[in-house]
Amino acid sequence: MMRKESIEETLEREEIEIAPLYKRVLAYLVDDFLLTLLILGIYWEDFQTLKDNKEALLTLISSTTMIYYIIFILYNAIFTALYGASIGHMVVKVKVIEIGLLDKPNWQQAFLRAFFKAISRIFLFLPFFLVFENSLRATLHDRVAKTLVVNLANNYR
Repeated sequence: MMRKESIEETLEREEIEIAPLYKRVLAYLVDDFLLTLLILGIYWEDFQTLKDNKEALLTLISSTTMIYYIIFILYNAIFTALYGASIGHMVVKVKVIEIGLLDKPNWQQAFLRAFFKAISRIFLFLPFFLVFENSLRATLHDRVAKTLVVNLANNYR
């Protein structure tokens, strides 16, 4: 992986700005809202049928959690590989780029990033706090996939 100083020099030379943290949080909330609506839409009848049976409802919630994570990974990986951005990223005008070519991540990077993003959720978002530890605002999933989230609003393709 390129050294942080080298990456910063490249970004400065190309006039690429790292996405502000608030945009990343907003993008995440938009995506989470959309995925939650999708899961609710798929399982609404089941939830309604089981609402009086707490044990069956807990079993359903448990099974939908695993399905949610599968959909979460697929959604993030596919949108990142195809567009360099999820719907949430598009709404707030940020993009995921891979460090080497400064272009959208390849499929392997996109799936790796999505998988580690899901893992971060499972661990109560603790790996997300790496964003405060470096000037590139790279989270665990960014570091593993060798990606960055950049601002589109001012300067980038």
